[in-house]
Amino acid sequence: MTVRSVGSVDGPELCLEYPDDLAEDERDELLQRMTQMFSLERNLQDFYETVSVSKEWAGLIQRLYGVRPIQDADLFESMVRTIIGQQLNLSFAATLMERLVQLGDERVVWKQQTLPVFPSAKTVAEWTYPRLRELAFSQRKAEYVIDFARHVASGAIDLEKLRDLPDEDVYEVLMPLRGVGRWTVECFLLFGMGRTDILPAADIGIQNAVQRLYHMADRPKEADIRQIASVWAPWRSYATYYLWQSLLRDEN
Repeated sequence: MTVRSVGSVDGPELCLEYPDDLAEDERDELLQRMTQMFSLERNLQDFYETVSVSKEWAGLIQRLYGVRPIQDADLFESMVRTIIGQQLNLSFAATLMERLVQLGDERVVWKQQTLPVFPSAKTVAEWTYPRLRELAFSQRKAEYVIDFARHVASGAIDLEKLRDLPDEDVYEVLMPLRGVGRWTVECFLLFGMGRTDILPAADIGIQNAVQRLYHMADRPKEADIRQIASVWAPWRSYATYYLWQSLLRDEN
């Protein structure tokens, strides 16, 4: 499908172009997923009013006004992306993701273009660790990615059923898996499921962004972040996204 923005910052609208032969229930699901993926069901003004109790947010809101978190299109891809990104810089993590897609060698044709598709859990589950090692994955990273794919492919983990669970239950299901820690699940809840009140307070990027935003002499610790962020509820995911964006945009 093709997605175009036809609205405004204050009134976002998307124009979707998809195959004519989609069944009605497929179209309904598609509309629902796109609404969630682009966070169109959320009122940003509620978020702005919540964080504006801290005067330090005024400048950041002005810079990023209208920016909405975009969710990953697929839960399996979201978790693999997060596992790959653990303790890596963004550039190298993106390179590994690209190599993973190339290895999967799955394609879809849309408007006379052949587009790469993220490999399925079944495809990744059939790979060996040395195969990913050849692509510059570390041994542990290769194990974490492939083992997670095998859990999903075997049905031991049903990612779609996780959508109906509260946050803490998602932690209980995923954190026992090798290579999946609290930060991993937090990012999965934020970017995969679109939960609105997630705070990865142990994230170094968040700590650096808060230090800069609040003009702090030292980088705050996890406990400090949680205390500062208590007034951001129930929009801590959005605050997290804006803080990350503040670092990315400063780098650019």
